[in-house]
Amino acid sequence: MSQPISIMLMGGLVRVLRGFAAAAPTFLVGMLIASIIRYYLGEKGTRRLFGGDTLRSLPQSWLVGMLLPVCSIGVLPILREMRRAGVKPGAMSAFALSAPLFNPLSLLYGLTLSRPMVILLFAFGSLIIVTALGLFWDSIEKWSKRKATEGDPTSQHDSQTNSTNDEPKDRLIGLRRLAATFVHFSRELTGVNLGLTMLALSGLAILAAALPFGAMQHSVERDDWFAPLTMLGVAIPVYATPMLAMSQLGMMFQHANSPGAAFTLLILGTGMNLATPFWFGKNYGFKATACWTASLLVIVLGISYAINRPLVPPGVEPAGHTHAFDVYANPMSIHHSLNANALYDLVVKGLDFSVIAALSVLGVLSLIGIGLRLMKIDEAWLVSTAKADSFASSLSSQDTQARKGLDIVVPPGVIGATMLAGLVAMSVVACFAYYPSAEECLDEISMARAECLAAANSGQAEHALYWLPVWEDWSRRMEVGTFIRTGQIRPYQRMQGYLIRKKLELLEHELEHDPFELDETQQVVRNILATNSRWVRSFRPDP
Repeated sequence: MSQPISIMLMGGLVRVLRGFAAAAPTFLVGMLIASIIRYYLGEKGTRRLFGGDTLRSLPQSWLVGMLLPVCSIGVLPILREMRRAGVKPGAMSAFALSAPLFNPLSLLYGLTLSRPMVILLFAFGSLIIVTALGLFWDSIEKWSKRKATEGDPTSQHDSQTNSTNDEPKDRLIGLRRLAATFVHFSRELTGVNLGLTMLALSGLAILAAALPFGAMQHSVERDDWFAPLTMLGVAIPVYATPMLAMSQLGMMFQHANSPGAAFTLLILGTGMNLATPFWFGKNYGFKATACWTASLLVIVLGISYAINRPLVPPGVEPAGHTHAFDVYANPMSIHHSLNANALYDLVVKGLDFSVIAALSVLGVLSLIGIGLRLMKIDEAWLVSTAKADSFASSLSSQDTQARKGLDIVVPPGVIGATMLAGLVAMSVVACFAYYPSAEECLDEISMARAECLAAANSGQAEHALYWLPVWEDWSRRMEVGTFIRTGQIRPYQRMQGYLIRKKLELLEHELEHDPFELDETQQVVRNILATNSRWVRSFRPDP
């Protein structure tokens, strides 16, 4: 199915802009973590964090990655600092693939979307993959060093000398180190990391050009033997956030799509993007990266076909179609208008507060970064203009004056431990903030429900379709919020939640039916109201 060039270009632009907006929060987190690693953990502390040269480096890197709230774009600046610190390529590979897959927010969300055992098996499968690929990458690295040693015996001595060198003693400390962290953070937002981000998002434009509007609605069915292979072609250029991937996994299990395709989408669509193999190829050789990528694809496909039948959800019949993958096809059809209003509706209208806040911070810091570049203010400038007591070497000087106020030197080990403890604390706080109590969720749901059903009853299909996913999303968040506060979701609550979402799916189909049938839509609305009463009472029983 072909599509006009104008539709391809406009659809690709929409996908790139929406992808950039979705990546903004986790990209900022990744940049912040990279700056902290550079100036506070340091090279020695970073190697220790990711397991150093020990056997635990691969599972430890996988575990650290699971704790960090970053996506496959936000992980790129961290990888650059890991390489600078001398972390082993195998550990970097394990971290690069595991960090975007799961974090506390997405893991909790995923547990409400499908059977908890499925999500746990997917997490265990990711550990197997990153361990196997990490060992493979380290083997390539050792083989390359052995070949280099055979060709030039002095290279081994040089590499050992470089790997054992400690960090420079004369590094910045105190408030000037804090300033260096901010300068590095701001400058890097407009540097190499921005270019890697654009490369990562270009895959969305490629898919929008290759897949017309609605092209994936009948793909990757449960009984389709080629479903994991089809998803492989889509997942390689895809950029997806962890939360988006989890929501798609839920829709795939709800519609009885292929579990193997779901696993392929999670590992390849969420775990990497086009910039990931490019960065590894540029720094470790494209030949070795090609072998690593080919091994990844073979392992993922093998596991996908192995789990495809055993993980089929019992009692769920294939729906024959799904909207889970509409976010990867072209968002525009020949019936859309190619103007600024359409661009606003498709990109800006659906942004939530967290994304808007992240984009605002990103814009302000990027402007500061451009200003710092124009004024040629960087780490070297901060070093050249610093006084003697701003360096680590001043700590052992007899002439050093006592440090005052906030100008306190904190050991790197304390910084690292504080960062990890703060990360865990932030994850817990974020979970409770993102998943409010049932009372708060029901208040938000009441507004979304009123807007959606009133628009559906009056024939305003577009307005109803805007509020319908908002209602569904809050229903998921209410279940997670209830679970983390009470420790359980009663089977009756879970069943009522499943029923209300099935009714919402029927309403979505009626709203998208061409021609629109008002009587049928109003009948679905009446059925939803009956189910909604039971569902609300299950979370907020009458006194």
